[in-house]
Amino acid sequence: MFRPERLGLVGFALVFILAFVFHGFGGGDQSGSGEYVEVAPRRPAIVEAAPRRRPKPATPGPLLPPPSKNDPVVRIEDTKKGNSTGTAFSIGEGMWMTARHVLEGCSTFGIVTGRRRVEKGYRMILNPRHDLATFHTDRSATALGFEPRDLSRNQEAFHFGYPQGKPADVRSRLLGRMNVVHGRGHRGREPVVAWAEIKRVPNIKGSLGGISGGPVVDAEGDVIGVTVAGSPRRGRVFTTAPTGIRDMLDRADATPRTSSRGAIDTNVDPTGFPRIGTQLRDNLTVAKVVCWVN
Repeated sequence: MFRPERLGLVGFALVFILAFVFHGFGGGDQSGSGEYVEVAPRRPAIVEAAPRRRPKPATPGPLLPPPSKNDPVVRIEDTKKGNSTGTAFSIGEGMWMTARHVLEGCSTFGIVTGRRRVEKGYRMILNPRHDLATFHTDRSATALGFEPRDLSRNQEAFHFGYPQGKPADVRSRLLGRMNVVHGRGHRGREPVVAWAEIKRVPNIKGSLGGISGGPVVDAEGDVIGVTVAGSPRRGRVFTTAPTGIRDMLDRADATPRTSSRGAIDTNVDPTGFPRIGTQLRDNLTVAKVVCWVN
């Protein structure tokens, strides 16, 4: 039979042994135990958080409502026109579409068809209400088709052209409608669509200037807009509204194709869009525009 003082010693020893066992299996201090990585997700969450200009892919949302005077406004300051470059794309036999500001003020312009070779442009039509224009050349290329359906929030798009005068492509996600005011607003408000940049290929830094006038296509490869402006600091790209494209086609008396088949024969996806951009530029469906000002 245990004496009381021995029972106390045994109890103390048992408590000490149990404390040592549980401490050894991670029940004590958390700072040195590998198991606690799983219950402290703050560090992995920060590491895996998506960068600001890399929003996660989203499922297309509701249809975009019609343009409204109450849409947010972004002001673009007009600068003095000088010799410059932009982008255009084929919409028919010898007919091209681009942004109005690419051609505005040009005394001579054309599309680059090869090393130090330019096909002169003529019959320029500038749209007074939207940042769009059309022109003709004697050189033709396979035309892109236009998508007549409405746009949806969160849908993805692909921009092709010559930002900074060099070939590159952009993937984006639709945010919503906005209005653009140029300078002091002498042209009034122009409805545009705002997109969030997801990826640039190659990953060039800074402005997308030079991609203006380039086509914006959906997953089927059909044109849903024309790139007209951007905000690299906020990772935003602005394109013409569908109503502007319809107005430009009417002014140019153009009969657009309803499909881009022939120019783009596969679906455009997040991994393959740079290859399609290269194909369009190689085939001159998407061309660099050069402008000279006297």
